[in-house]
Amino acid sequence: MRVLVVGDANVDIEIRLPSDERASTHANPDPRMFGGGSAANTAAALARLGVESAFAGSVGDDSFGRFAVTDLEAAGVDTSAVSVATDDATVAVIAVVQSDGDRLIYVWPPIGGAHRALSPSDAVGAVSGVDWLHVSGICLRVSPAREALLEAMAGARAAGIPVSFDLNLRLENWGWDDGFRDVVASAVTHSDVVLGAATDEVGALTGLDDPIAAATQLAGDDRLVVARLGSEGAVAALAGEVFIAPGFDVPLVDSVGAGDAFNAGFIAARLRGSPVEAALRWGNAVAALTITKSGARSTPPTSEVESLLSL
Repeated sequence: MRVLVVGDANVDIEIRLPSDERASTHANPDPRMFGGGSAANTAAALARLGVESAFAGSVGDDSFGRFAVTDLEAAGVDTSAVSVATDDATVAVIAVVQSDGDRLIYVWPPIGGAHRALSPSDAVGAVSGVDWLHVSGICLRVSPAREALLEAMAGARAAGIPVSFDLNLRLENWGWDDGFRDVVASAVTHSDVVLGAATDEVGALTGLDDPIAAATQLAGDDRLVVARLGSEGAVAALAGEVFIAPGFDVPLVDSVGAGDAFNAGFIAARLRGSPVEAALRWGNAVAALTITKSGARSTPPTSEVESLLSL
């Protein structure tokens, strides 16, 4: 079974501030760089879980772009559908981690970025021959990537290919400006599965505070909606039926990419024929193991996930 993931790829740069009151000029912790991007993270996690995975997106003609592609390839992801934008830079997400563990997030460039250059023809062409399409909402904020995602989703649905959509609204940064709510609503209509953070995304989209009520409303009659609850697990709604799966108690090292890891675990389980509740547990387990290590690409192999699920 082959999954195509369409969306954003970037680099994540982690800068840990020294714990001493006075920083040393030459002995501070070294910055670290990881592959990043919500969609790219999910593609890499799927490959790590043994699912044949391909990624379609756009990166800049720069060192960050080359790193992003190379890192995906090292994870086992097919990058033949990745295009290179000559006029836009690959985005760098910079996390400044303070000595108490809190982090400040900066994005450069703050507006635009090479991920926006994905063309509709490239995205639609990449859908051919896949068994599942997964997209991330990050690219819905910029054109022509917005049109690329929507056309790929519509084409996949018309061909009978399941489509999953990770909301990834980032309302704390950009709100509902520029008609974004209507764009998201359009993407939802093209989706078989919608995934998102319970409060910040599913709840924000529906206007309902209760995760089960929000998921049920968004699901309607024939859509599966998954609301992630962080350490508390996840809930899902489908055709009036509700599914609940608790989370796992694990030590937290780095929560970046937890939602992307959950998505990969959930999709991998569904592709193997697991029922919804079992797929939720798989998503919870993959996310739990991922946050015990640094970097959004620290997805565990299938054997570790199965070990955690057996406890």
